[in-house]
Amino acid sequence: MHPVNATASLLVLLAANGTTLLDCVCNRLANVKGLKGLTFGEKLIRWDYCTQRSDYRLYATCENLRPPSTVVPAVSHMRPGTWSYQPPLSADGVPWLADEEQCDVVMAAIRDLSQNEAWELSNQLVCHIAADCVHTCPVQWLNDTEWNATTLATDDVRRPILSQLLHAVRRITKAIHARKKCEDNIEGYFLYRRVQTSEIQAAMTAYMDQMSNSWREYVQLLSHGVTHATQLFIPLAFEHMGNHTNDEQLRGWLKNMERLRDMLHTKLRGWVHDMRLIGEQIANYKIEEDKNSTENYIIRRPQLSGELLTHQGWYPYFRDDFSKICEVQQPEASQMFGLADALYSFYHSYWFCTPQYLSAIERSPVDEKWLLEDRSNATLSVDTACMQLLANSLDDPTCPLEDLPPETIQRREQCRLQLWNDMVQRLPHIPVTSYLAYTQRVNVNICLLAWMTVNSFSICQDVPFSMIQSVHDARCYFDSPYDQSCLESNVKDAICFVSRATLLLKCRDFSSLKLPKLCDVKIYADGSNKTFTLPEIEILRGNLKPTKTTLYFKESLNDATLRYKDFKIDNLKFLEFSFIAINILFRFLTVGVQMYLPQLHNLPGKILMSFQMTGIIQILCSEVMYRMVGVPDLSTMVLIDSALTLLTCIWLSTFCYQMYSCIRHLRLPNDLQPAEARKVFRRHVLYAVIPWSMICAASFTLEYTNKDYLIYSRIIFLVGISLSVSFNLLCLGIVGYMYLRNKKSMSKLKVYSKDKYGSKKQFVYLSVKAVVLSGIGIIIRMGFHQAQGVAQSVYYVHIATMMQGPVLFVFFICSETTLPVLKNRAMAWWNPGIIRPGQELGSAAVRNLARRRNEQFVAGESKL
Repeated sequence: MHPVNATASLLVLLAANGTTLLDCVCNRLANVKGLKGLTFGEKLIRWDYCTQRSDYRLYATCENLRPPSTVVPAVSHMRPGTWSYQPPLSADGVPWLADEEQCDVVMAAIRDLSQNEAWELSNQLVCHIAADCVHTCPVQWLNDTEWNATTLATDDVRRPILSQLLHAVRRITKAIHARKKCEDNIEGYFLYRRVQTSEIQAAMTAYMDQMSNSWREYVQLLSHGVTHATQLFIPLAFEHMGNHTNDEQLRGWLKNMERLRDMLHTKLRGWVHDMRLIGEQIANYKIEEDKNSTENYIIRRPQLSGELLTHQGWYPYFRDDFSKICEVQQPEASQMFGLADALYSFYHSYWFCTPQYLSAIERSPVDEKWLLEDRSNATLSVDTACMQLLANSLDDPTCPLEDLPPETIQRREQCRLQLWNDMVQRLPHIPVTSYLAYTQRVNVNICLLAWMTVNSFSICQDVPFSMIQSVHDARCYFDSPYDQSCLESNVKDAICFVSRATLLLKCRDFSSLKLPKLCDVKIYADGSNKTFTLPEIEILRGNLKPTKTTLYFKESLNDATLRYKDFKIDNLKFLEFSFIAINILFRFLTVGVQMYLPQLHNLPGKILMSFQMTGIIQILCSEVMYRMVGVPDLSTMVLIDSALTLLTCIWLSTFCYQMYSCIRHLRLPNDLQPAEARKVFRRHVLYAVIPWSMICAASFTLEYTNKDYLIYSRIIFLVGISLSVSFNLLCLGIVGYMYLRNKKSMSKLKVYSKDKYGSKKQFVYLSVKAVVLSGIGIIIRMGFHQAQGVAQSVYYVHIATMMQGPVLFVFFICSETTLPVLKNRAMAWWNPGIIRPGQELGSAAVRNLARRRNEQFVAGESKL
């Protein structure tokens, strides 16, 4: 028989019976001791197919493998059978056996093959195994299997399904390695042809087409494998995790296992997506001869190549992350998560890592570089509500097996959208003009934000880890900031993909130098195993867990992340509300006294009363309406609070100017008649409201027309407040200068007096009044708010500022001039017949004359 015809006949026969007939051949060859009794064809088939791999291994953390761990016995079932293969069970529980007569025919045909025929069959067989598995490995009738307490506990139902799934998974594993061996054979043929022919480019093109087909076939195998691995997880865990005493416990266990199965499926699904994208990129590979060597060639690959697959973690660390926090809900959490870790690691080693080196043609690649500088020191302004959510998830993580409230899920999705919008807008540091604004925006290191977004406990748990997708979106984000149409992922998941690529590729200072401690378990064909300690030097870069990367940048992990937590401290709420109430009370008292005493109805008094009323409205809006009632929304409330802060500064500017004007023109506040004072006050109000309205209109327009102009809106308010405070300081400085100049002039004239300018108490009062009137406190408070990462300290300062009301009352009302008048009027209201100081004269006419003189004197010694 012609070699090709003999090989073709055998392949047709084997294809008609799948791998069952080949396994029968392997079992018979395994019963032959030694190699002397085998022909060349039998030796070759035994070596190339029956013993594809003899060293299946499991990489897991050493703690996960300690007895009485059920991980190794469970994973050992995944190992493809080589010598004593056990056939799968049918739906009726009967083993599927190959036809013995056909097995005899195949054995005889293999025995009669010549060396060339045997080589040809071996080369064709490894390629045929993978192609055959694409169509025959999936168990279609199991796709709709749903486990419940009854079916899972019924051996006659569970075991046939488990047997079929194990059989399919083993076949897929063998097919994947057969696909690799097929590529090696094609590679050898390609190298031979490259030397023998001058049509190098044509040969290379043909090989790239073959390689593209191989990847496409591999993606199909991997997709089937992930589907079956997900279906296999629950019945396999049930077999190896002991019995469940009652149906209630079994239902709870099953519910938790379904959650864990979904988590494992999410991890595995990222592989399939990566491999599919790489297969699409193979067509863009460029192959050319190496000008420096006639025996070598160069392959030029785009950035989105198989090299990125090394960033896929070898181990998901479910057990380390979630066992402790899930023990209360599920006592077997450690075993459950440990099994998921082990299965992931096994699949990663034999399904995912094999195609990374699918072809030796990539021995001399020249990759396209992603030319982007290190982002370790870059910062970004983001929403503080999201930052607090991320920090809370680290400080108080929840068990992923729990049923999350719909509000929590919705909040996480909204947070992903908000953070992505913040990244797209590329907002820099936003000037803060109020405490509320500080709680709205915060600056964060972009690498720290990426870590907090994609860590194990954060908001990206349900997004598959596709490294190729992550790099694609990150390049779109960094290289084409205004062309978001290049994103392949949806906007809801974009923050997760970009954060992963940013953290792994562009955050050198945030990379961890500490490698995980894993153990190596060698699983033998007979089911036995042996554990080795894996040296750190043998752990590849892929073993690093991206979401578990510890920070190597200035501060420890807790200091770097949890500083964004607790913008408000719960145990200080009572103190805060008490201070707010005291602040409002004393501000109302101050306004009431100013309205009650006629001496304070002059022009400066009216301006100070406007200042007080503005402060009261600001406190009621920001601390009562928003903080306690929740209306309006935060963004609008920040604008209102900033606008009222600006108006407060403008009132102070008007008062300081009036003070300067009085001293400049040697005019007392009460020199103006009430009608004229009201006229001048209305003019001052007009002068204050016009610029304030223009600034507010500009800021509101900028912020509500385009979110990109948020920073300009805040800058306008900040500039307005700064100019107003600068004007206050200028006026007070001129007043001080005039006082020093007059004092110096009096000294030159040798005019001396035994009376001092004022007592220490008066100096304290004047100093505090100057600070309040200048607005320095407002600038200091806003400047303190610019500090990032000190949320609790800012909160303390905010509480302290609520004592403004008592301070204003003490230093503006409880003075030596105002307080006695208030006291006398209060005493007269309480007891009209009492004789107050200064009323001891005998006649009413004299008393009236003295009263007028006394009022003029008191007015001259008023607050100013």
